[in-house]
Amino acid sequence: MNQNFAYITKIQDLKMDLMNGMEYVHWKDHVSRESVVFVKPNFTYPFYKPGITTTPALLEILLEQLKDRADRVIVGESNGGNHSFSADDAFKGHGMYEICKRTGAELVNLSKLPARYVEDTIQGRKVKVQVPEILVNEIDCFVSVPVLKVHAMTTITLSMKNLWGCYPDTMRCLHHKHLAHKLTLLTKVLKPQLVIIDGIYALNGHGPMHGEEVKSDLLITANNPVVADSLGTALMGFFVSDIEHIMIAEKEQLGTTDLGKVRLNQDWRKFQMKFCVNRTLIDSLSTLLFKSECMAKLVMDSPVKPFIYGIATKLRNAEEELVNVQLKQGKE
Repeated sequence: MNQNFAYITKIQDLKMDLMNGMEYVHWKDHVSRESVVFVKPNFTYPFYKPGITTTPALLEILLEQLKDRADRVIVGESNGGNHSFSADDAFKGHGMYEICKRTGAELVNLSKLPARYVEDTIQGRKVKVQVPEILVNEIDCFVSVPVLKVHAMTTITLSMKNLWGCYPDTMRCLHHKHLAHKLTLLTKVLKPQLVIIDGIYALNGHGPMHGEEVKSDLLITANNPVVADSLGTALMGFFVSDIEHIMIAEKEQLGTTDLGKVRLNQDWRKFQMKFCVNRTLIDSLSTLLFKSECMAKLVMDSPVKPFIYGIATKLRNAEEELVNVQLKQGKE
């Protein structure tokens, strides 16, 4: 088994810290002059929000570093779930057109590219996911750049959960059943070789689209997604044994959750925080949609959708209503 490396630091100089982290996890082992590199940020909002979407300044430094070595560097994202906004809206809102022009990177909306289904048995359960063909056929190195944040449904959302945004169908919300197994399948198919967790701002209390932003000034790099997510989970104060998709991925031998087996640059415990997930009434009701594709179809893609959404509007708290308003504005 290859050696697992992870690097964590308090940010002093973003460019230097990122370069040091990438060198520590041996990024050049995966990127050569002939490589095609794909970078997947977390653009779960149509514009930059600290602690919620990947920091554009971090992406620009990363793209410069990759483009200096690789033949092609591609940044991609899919349209927002449930037709909430397009990837093109998110690219514009994060300044990615200008960033890619300056760095020489390419920008692709994964929802506009040819895709196919991949099916496999993950820990005794047969599941399938939709994947853009470019990610299966043309990429030499996949880089996941998530944010250090919590999630109302999955407790945390890091590099593996970030891969769900590669699912090109905007109605991927209809396919959350057995999500932990599907995230493992995506990890198995896409094979992220480099993970950079953006902890400049982290997200506490709720997620993925609203919560308490925390100026943590942390940067984490790793050469394995299971290792990266195990470290991120521990940093936020959660037990990795409670995170189903990470544990399933370990059982599929995609990486280790035992940080004692990881070569770290320093003791991660001195950076540990105590985050929590405060689920709302809407979250509790949404749990049903994660467990039943029939229920998800009824709520999100049936003639009764307007009626159900009308009820949900009355149940939203102030933060949830703000998200709804901002998503509508992002589409305009």
